[in-house]
Amino acid sequence: MKAQEVMEHFRSVGQWVDWENTRDKLLHGDLECHVKGVATAWIPTNRAIEQAAEKGLNLFVSHEGAFFDNYRGTPSADELIRCKKELLDSHGITVIRCHDTWDRMPGVGICDAWGDWLGFETEERPVESFHKICLLGDMTVEQAARRVAERVAELGQDTVLVFGDRRKRVSRMAIGTGAGTHLPTMYELSPDIILATDDGVYTTSGGLWAADLGMPLLIVNHATSEKPGMMAMAAYLRDVFPGLPVEYLDVEFPYQAL
Repeated sequence: MKAQEVMEHFRSVGQWVDWENTRDKLLHGDLECHVKGVATAWIPTNRAIEQAAEKGLNLFVSHEGAFFDNYRGTPSADELIRCKKELLDSHGITVIRCHDTWDRMPGVGICDAWGDWLGFETEERPVESFHKICLLGDMTVEQAARRVAERVAELGQDTVLVFGDRRKRVSRMAIGTGAGTHLPTMYELSPDIILATDDGVYTTSGGLWAADLGMPLLIVNHATSEKPGMMAMAAYLRDVFPGLPVEYLDVEFPYQAL
């Protein structure tokens, strides 16, 4: 099969995506290449590309971009882009991005997989939403933070940031993923605590909003919230394309607290 077939499958299921204006596209390589195996990962670090090559996986499906979009035009980024493209070419690896499709993919996509990973009962999420509600029962903010910390430790994160009164009792936690944890939008789900990400919260305006509202926040790393969805993608693609080797690559994103 060709890489184009994988891309076309995502287009066929992603009915919520504006395919004329999307981040889901070929990032590098050739969609006409014959796919020997697929790697799914949160982001294509050079180490992850080497791992894919070692495993004979020549199609890399990434959730995030590959080429330092916010830093393009700087000497260091431009040199890194050149080197990464040379690395991909040397291994014959094609990279496609699946972001807008997979963020909202029902059941196995980024948001729903994150909710499943956390282990709480959840409310059903409309397909147009990037957020959902976890039902905590009745616990304190600190107890909720400890439960989340236990789960994210398995994803390589050793810390959960806590903002607000740790003693406050909570029962409805709004969750989101990546840069999409927009606090006022999540507030519309009527939560009494919000689990956000570092890339989705401005610490000035977000902190002021939460402080004045009395809304406790838990904050984890962007990658942490999206890894479960990319794990789920690997299993999903194995079902959709039987016999095709597909592996999830756990990209280390080593933000740690001392």
